[in-house]
Amino acid sequence: MPRSRLHVLPDPFAEGLPVLSGARVRLRAVRPSDDPDLLAVFGDATHLRYWSHGPLADLDAARTYREGIEAGTRDRAFFQWALTRPEADRLVGTVTLADWDRTNRRIEVGFILHPDAKGQGLASDAVRTVLAFAIDTLGVHRVEADVDPDNAASIRLLTGLGFVFEGRLRDRWFTFFDEWKDTAMYGLLAPDLIRGTT
Repeated sequence: MPRSRLHVLPDPFAEGLPVLSGARVRLRAVRPSDDPDLLAVFGDATHLRYWSHGPLADLDAARTYREGIEAGTRDRAFFQWALTRPEADRLVGTVTLADWDRTNRRIEVGFILHPDAKGQGLASDAVRTVLAFAIDTLGVHRVEADVDPDNAASIRLLTGLGFVFEGRLRDRWFTFFDEWKDTAMYGLLAPDLIRGTT
């Protein structure tokens, strides 16, 4: 897409997050009924050992977290979908696009899944689905992922979709566990996305 056409792109978020469907997942906006499931996903400190913030304490914290997700979409700051199974429509994780640089056609991706939902191909299908949306609808050329180097499962998922390791940044994050953590940077160019089914 020529740079001169960027300003005429329609806003795909004018009516909120679009619903996206993958082979195994349905991605939709969060809603108040998701608050208990958000707490289940983001309430366990051990499960969040690779995440960018500490655990949610209770349902009030989950509500505040959801309201922040909704505000992120309204402000075009980030776009965080509820990750659900089509047959159940219950939140079992989230997938996020953030730091959308429209001029340079670049965006970041993040994802998390409840431990009980792992090993079923849901996360890879969700990430592939949101990446296809970013490339095909947002006109993104480059996607970046900031990963804890110890997070082997996420690294396998990303490389399986075509991401390439681009370097390690030392002591980039000071975590909830009061320790410094490095970042492994992975990048994907639009033509390299592996679009096959999960």
